[in-house]
Amino acid sequence: MKLSKKAEYALRALTCLGAPGAPPVVSIQEIADQANIPKKFLEQVLLALKKAGLVHSSRGKAGGYSLHAAPARVTLGDIIQAVDGPFAPLPCADATAPVACPDCVSLEHCWLRGVMTEVRQAVVADCDQFTLADLCRRAEDGRRRAGQALMYEI
Repeated sequence: MKLSKKAEYALRALTCLGAPGAPPVVSIQEIADQANIPKKFLEQVLLALKKAGLVHSSRGKAGGYSLHAAPARVTLGDIIQAVDGPFAPLPCADATAPVACPDCVSLEHCWLRGVMTEVRQAVVADCDQFTLADLCRRAEDGRRRAGQALMYEI
């Protein structure tokens, strides 16, 4: 499984919004600067997150974006599906609308579909174990470690 750039940017943006001590509303420019995301691309990402109900937007001078729910209630799976759609390694393994592969004889009797369905279920279950709160904690730890100078003596 490889994350799209859109999903990567969604994760970065949401960790800015959910970071401990983050203001309740953050402007798109602040998110772009903090997460190192091109503003035009960030607009598309935030629109997808808004459509999925993960963020709110507010207009005006003090406007920007805020989380719709507490970081502990949003999963990694929620975020990825909001921007990339449902995970399905093959079209026939889609949970909601399976489509036969071009060279498949039968959805019901395809051995590969069964395997790919199990893979999808495992990936979704794993992604749902991580919350945005977990991601924010790890991001904060990473920033803290990056700010510490290492000294080596020989």
